[in-house]
Amino acid sequence: MIMESLLVVSAILIQAGAFGAISSRSAVKVLISLEVMFNGVLLAVLALSTRSPELASSLAILAISLSSVEVGVLVSIFVLLFRRLKHVDVYQVPGLRGEEVE
Repeated sequence: MIMESLLVVSAILIQAGAFGAISSRSAVKVLISLEVMFNGVLLAVLALSTRSPELASSLAILAISLSSVEVGVLVSIFVLLFRRLKHVDVYQVPGLRGEEVE
């Protein structure tokens, strides 16, 4: 019963994050939405790891390390984007819509 509830919450987090990532223009909102999606996936992995207690602690450590790496990479991408283009509007980034990059 608890695992099914956690999987439902996980699916809701993934859907909310996907909607936020698709519908927002600001790179900060996209970053937060991607983080919500990632946390939904981690919640599903950790909920499924309760079936195997031997793997639960190692999956928790893996989840924490992947979360920190993901945040570091995304923040560095957005800092580089802001330094080069002086804005964080993802609709104004050249090359994301299929046009040629100079």
